[in-house]
Amino acid sequence: TRSIMTTEHMFLAVTPPPEVIDIISDLPTRPLRGVRYTKRKQWHITLRFLGDCERHEALEALGSLHAPAAAVTLGPDVSMLGNRVVIIPATGLDATAAAVDEAYVDIGEATDREFLGHLTLARLKGRPLRHPTMVSVLGSPISTTWHVDTIDLWKSEVKPEGAVHTLVASQ
Repeated sequence: TRSIMTTEHMFLAVTPPPEVIDIISDLPTRPLRGVRYTKRKQWHITLRFLGDCERHEALEALGSLHAPAAAVTLGPDVSMLGNRVVIIPATGLDATAAAVDEAYVDIGEATDREFLGHLTLARLKGRPLRHPTMVSVLGSPISTTWHVDTIDLWKSEVKPEGAVHTLVASQ
């Protein structure tokens, strides 16, 4: 039998538990032209972006991944990454991200990007805002910690309404 190679756009991430998702959803976001908020089902902390890769290779590497236990802390407040991305900083995942990098060293796009733990809350479209402070959620305090027990492999598809993420497997 011949196996069919399936190339997909993928990434590895940690997904907050429902009680943390509820805390994030309580942040004071309000609609503002040029600000596209991410949705609850998109909230995650990317450990490694793979880009286009073979699904079977990504699944194989996930099966052999030995990531250390970790406690993730979100906070202390909502901030900006560059001038276009509204984030909640996340700490505690450096060793986990390093283990993922090691397991996926030959899979997907090569990366030399430093791991910067964060959850993307919104993206700014068009010209950069003259006064980003207009984004009501910036500076909002948030502090919550949880124990990470699974790492998720996601498929990402860009659609007109934004990125659609589909869970492929967890370990």
